[in-house]
Amino acid sequence: MSKLLKSIVSMAIAGAVSTSALAADGTINFTGDIIAASCKIAPGAGTSGSSSAIDVSLGKVSSESLGNTVGGSIVGGKSINLNLDCGGTAEGLKSVKLQFDPSSGSGIDSGNVSLLKIAGGTGAAEGVGIGLYNSSNKLVNLGANETIDGDLVPTTAEGKTTYTAKLNMRAGYVANGAEIKAGKANGTLPFTLSYE
Repeated sequence: MSKLLKSIVSMAIAGAVSTSALAADGTINFTGDIIAASCKIAPGAGTSGSSSAIDVSLGKVSSESLGNTVGGSIVGGKSINLNLDCGGTAEGLKSVKLQFDPSSGSGIDSGNVSLLKIAGGTGAAEGVGIGLYNSSNKLVNLGANETIDGDLVPTTAEGKTTYTAKLNMRAGYVANGAEIKAGKANGTLPFTLSYE
């Protein structure tokens, strides 16, 4: 047997042995449904934009006013009232959830995982994050994938049923425990809607 042939046989045996060493340690099972629900978002008072980008101005807030808000109180809070028009597509569904994806946006604040991280860069503020509060004025934990929920409300007119929902929240600056430094305090928070 030639050296080349021996080398090829050896590599084939090594390849067969190495692939059989990869045994499964577990299984991930995914479940879900694809549904026809399709709600359009209209920003409410105090916001602007479209269903794909909602602009919220948190204004100019003094660093001094943030001094006592570590992990709690909101400063410069603005209401965000989203009105959903689902047409007739939500039949059989009861609620809608606004799910946030901070990792696809500016990220989670390292000082307080409930907060949205301020976008970094030259001239960016430090020691502060953006907090979202639900309609009960409870801080939404973005690091734990908490959602803003609303009921789908059916309305029937002329034999046709349509569905609407309201998602109400507040947003504002919250100190994260680090030393506060003045600067730009912008953030980006992608979201998706899910239905139950």
